[in-house]
Amino acid sequence: MPQQDDNLYEADIRSVNLRKLCGGGITNTMESCVAAGIHPDNPDAIVIGDSKLGADSPRLVFSRGELANFVDEFTNGKI
Repeated sequence: MPQQDDNLYEADIRSVNLRKLCGGGITNTMESCVAAGIHPDNPDAIVIGDSKLGADSPRLVFSRGELANFVDEFTNGKI
C-alpha cells in the first residue's frame, strides 16, 4: 500500500525528474506545457512545475485525489 504522508512538502522534491507534457495551446510556442513527475515518498502524489522555467520552476505537490477533484470541478464548469 502506498505511503500516505500528511505533508507532501516535507520531502526533498528538487531532484524529482519532471517530464514535459504539452497540449491545448493556441500557438506553437509551447506556452501550455507543464512538467510533472511522481513524488519520491508517495507514488500517489504528483509534483508539478512550469516547463518553461526548468529547474528554477517552483514546484507544487498534489495527491492524485486532489488532482481528480480539480479535473472534476473543471469538467463540470465550476472553475
